[in-house]
Amino acid sequence: MQVHTCEFRRCLIPDKNGQYRCKRRAPFELSKEDSIDEQGHWKSKRLFGYLNKWVPAITLNARCNNDGKLLTNGADTKNVTFYVTVYQTKKQGKHFNMSALLAKGYAYHSHHTAYLDSLQDNQRLLLFRLIHTINWEQELAAPMIISYLMGWGDTYRSHHYSPVYWSSFVSALLKDFPALSRTQGSEEGGKDSSGNGNTAR
Repeated sequence: MQVHTCEFRRCLIPDKNGQYRCKRRAPFELSKEDSIDEQGHWKSKRLFGYLNKWVPAITLNARCNNDGKLLTNGADTKNVTFYVTVYQTKKQGKHFNMSALLAKGYAYHSHHTAYLDSLQDNQRLLLFRLIHTINWEQELAAPMIISYLMGWGDTYRSHHYSPVYWSSFVSALLKDFPALSRTQGSEEGGKDSSGNGNTAR
């Protein structure tokens, strides 16, 4: 279990009155048991105000600190998804940093290197050197590096998926429910008999 400790320059921030408060909202609300009401507001069991939410199964089996949170289809899910995505992909803090690095790398090689006369070689070398400029300056995620080193490619999937084409789905749906085809035809209507209409068959 993990106990939250409020400290300056970490979580204590001043409010408009000059008073310091915890940006994590500690001490947290106490609750004698896990509960959820009809409006979807939930509480986890907490008898100590500075104890982070924890999942007993993770604590017992993984033997590590954890901070559990119930995610529904609300703002919390959106915020956590955005945070995890930004953290894993190592998003650039400011986009102009990347363009500045590209320009710097290109200017260096243009000044110090004699390019070949061939336009194709010039373009190939340009892209090659710009990519290397990005590689030595950009922060890369460890899982992505390991994936490339192991030859797993740029994506990792725990399952194999089969493509489902929308046209096949619509055909199967109209086959079992022909009334849908007639409804669509009556709403859209055909323009003429030359094939320019939108009448569903």
